[in-house]
Amino acid sequence: MKNNIKIASLFSGIGGFEQGFKKSKMEYELVFASEIDKYATMTFSYNFPIINMHGDIKAINENDIPDHDLLCGGFPCQSFSVAGKQKGFNDIRGTLFFDVVRIIKAKKPKYLFLENVKNLISHDNGNTIKTILKNISDCGYTFDITIINSNEAGVPQSRERTYIVGILNYKVEKFTEDKRNSTITTIKKWANENKLKTMNFFNTIEMHNKKTYIKNILEENVDKKYYLNSDKVKKYISELDKNELSKKNDNKIIKEFTLPRDVHNDLDRQRRVYSIYGISPTLLARSDSPKIIFEENYTYHIRKLTPLETLRIQGFDNKFTDNIQKNGMSDTQLYKQSGNAVSPPVITEIINNLMEFTNE
Repeated sequence: MKNNIKIASLFSGIGGFEQGFKKSKMEYELVFASEIDKYATMTFSYNFPIINMHGDIKAINENDIPDHDLLCGGFPCQSFSVAGKQKGFNDIRGTLFFDVVRIIKAKKPKYLFLENVKNLISHDNGNTIKTILKNISDCGYTFDITIINSNEAGVPQSRERTYIVGILNYKVEKFTEDKRNSTITTIKKWANENKLKTMNFFNTIEMHNKKTYIKNILEENVDKKYYLNSDKVKKYISELDKNELSKKNDNKIIKEFTLPRDVHNDLDRQRRVYSIYGISPTLLARSDSPKIIFEENYTYHIRKLTPLETLRIQGFDNKFTDNIQKNGMSDTQLYKQSGNAVSPPVITEIINNLMEFTNE
């Protein structure tokens, strides 16, 4: 991969791809970014002020986008997510993938780098992902696809996402078995049978980042508004057998217990309480962030993760979050933004490996 790669970013969000590029070994220039959400655009600008952010990609003529070497984006996933209605290409948000297609047909960037939810690979019995991959191949891109859990890159969160990398007019090789996901292997067998342009890239990625846990990203002096402070919750905590709570680091989600509904009247998922010695469940784009139990001044407390902590759990560094804090973005928007973001450390690992894979 040559130096000074020119990058065009679609569905840019708060800049997860860009933050990953910044931490990588790649020398690059961001020449175009596009995001429709005004609050995400504001957060993006706090960390990447030199780029003029564009709005709705559907309203932008592909020929007006500057020439670039790499096109990246996490095209909207609401249509494919388990949490959504799963309308896929029947949903206007699902068809945004075809805006990616019209742009790569017009601009022919050397590299294509896409991210989406895990459920993309199983949506509509696999027909959605097959349509996506066939379009990428028909546009001349040799591609690979896998599912990567962000925890593989060291962040304290279990977050499985679909990643696709394509290289224009690159050498083709038959897919081998995917080392991370059996459903991906089935898709790869289909791609081989249909003679799509494929390569074995993701199996070459091995991440050795230091493992972190929820306890490593916690803020000090957290506002009491994040605490569960009702008398019922306090009584429940006082009656817990503290010896049964986890004390050792473990690279998995550790659910300590689920608060009874008569103690905390909420949905089941929002009553689950996790150990700070494990990792977080997948963050969602909503304010009801995961609950944790921890000891403070010899007393146990339960609270939800703060917006800053959810950004750290995604792998955004302190400089990134400091720039956001200075500008007073609301909690509601920050929770939404962190839940929608791509994990920067995963992007860094993929890009560094792509540079070695292509010997450029």
